[in-house]
Amino acid sequence: MACYNRRDKTVACLEHLAIAAGRSGVDYRLFLFDDGSTDGTAEAVQKMEPDAVIMRGDGSYFWNRSMNEAFGAAMQEGFPAYLWLNDDTMLRPEAFDLLLQAARDSAAPREVIVVGAISDPEGGHTTYGGWRYVEPRFRPFLTRLMDPTDQPQEVDVMNGNVVMIPDGVARKLGNLDPVFEHGMGDTDYSKRARKLGIPVLLTAGYVGACSRNPLQGTHRDKALPLLQRVRQIFSRKGLPWRSWLTMCWRHGGVLWPVHFLWGYAKVILGRA
Repeated sequence: MACYNRRDKTVACLEHLAIAAGRSGVDYRLFLFDDGSTDGTAEAVQKMEPDAVIMRGDGSYFWNRSMNEAFGAAMQEGFPAYLWLNDDTMLRPEAFDLLLQAARDSAAPREVIVVGAISDPEGGHTTYGGWRYVEPRFRPFLTRLMDPTDQPQEVDVMNGNVVMIPDGVARKLGNLDPVFEHGMGDTDYSKRARKLGIPVLLTAGYVGACSRNPLQGTHRDKALPLLQRVRQIFSRKGLPWRSWLTMCWRHGGVLWPVHFLWGYAKVILGRA
């Protein structure tokens, strides 16, 4: 788990986690990377979870590199399974039931990744979870968000809000790649899993709630002047070039240079 200056949300997230784990009889230990919070988040978490392993950054790690540190520390200690959890995602009481059931229903429960379907806390529509390719041969980065059904379903790409990874899978895939600064690490992880024949399953039902991140102020905000949007796309929360280059080279096929350039060109052309 990663956090940065969202003490109230982080505390609420952990309260929901404790309820869900208690209902399903799941024992857990928290590994948290606090990337330089100044609002007392780490102290509040330590009070709630005395056995938690809390690591601290300087504000430069952002989501993926923070998760890399936390996941790496947990893997070093060793557990039967690992749960990625975003601190702005509030688990439902039945969350672990759904995650574990999806794994049990698969042909090889210890060889699958399970991603939790997430809904909007107010509207109830799907906000995060699993995605499927639309045109995998020619547009490998074009995906559509899947709504959960009454059965677990296989997906191609996942968001990292709620993800359960068995230890055997974690050993095969390793950690999140720190080349990705903020985003894209969860996408890369699921794509690497699929290439190794490891299924990624979406839960049969919502495991938690989280609002979509707003587009305002990002490179997708068409109300911003073009120069500001260009600056945003090269920022760590946009498409930083090293991260995007790695993503395209690793998963874009023979047309990866086209996908790399198009990621920036569509902002200039107003298509993002």
